[in-house]
Amino acid sequence: MNLRDTIFYVTLPASVCFRRFATICVAVVLLFSAVLPAQDGPQPVRKPMLIRDTDIAEGIEPEPEPTKEPNPARSRENLNIGNTYFKRGNVTAAISRYIEAIAWQEDSIPAYEALARAYERNGEFTKAILTLETVIEKNPDSRKNREFQAKIASLRKKLR
Repeated sequence: MNLRDTIFYVTLPASVCFRRFATICVAVVLLFSAVLPAQDGPQPVRKPMLIRDTDIAEGIEPEPEPTKEPNPARSRENLNIGNTYFKRGNVTAAISRYIEAIAWQEDSIPAYEALARAYERNGEFTKAILTLETVIEKNPDSRKNREFQAKIASLRKKLR
């Protein structure tokens, strides 16, 4: 082995390490310079919101529309969304959806029943009683009328 081969073997590992170190340093500098934007002042905190139905989720009841053509499909859709809100604990949004379902189909027994349940959960027993009385009045031949009357009696006891 001559002197030239010895120098090559000794200098090779040092140059390879330096290249790797330099590459890593450049990558770190580029990474951090891209991540940190310039900040002029404190950024406002964004309030989390729903992409859809923000007003309903915040409990703002929708304004009643003038007259709607009966549409059972839209009624079921609002009822299902209201049930989802109810299961997640957002009772005020569920109430708004149940009212909307009733607006699309005025004789919807499941919508009235769900609305009464939501009013009861929300502590609005008088509204729950009025809702159940309305469903009995609109559907006098329903099989659930006895059940609704028993529910009205138990809600009246809670009012006392």
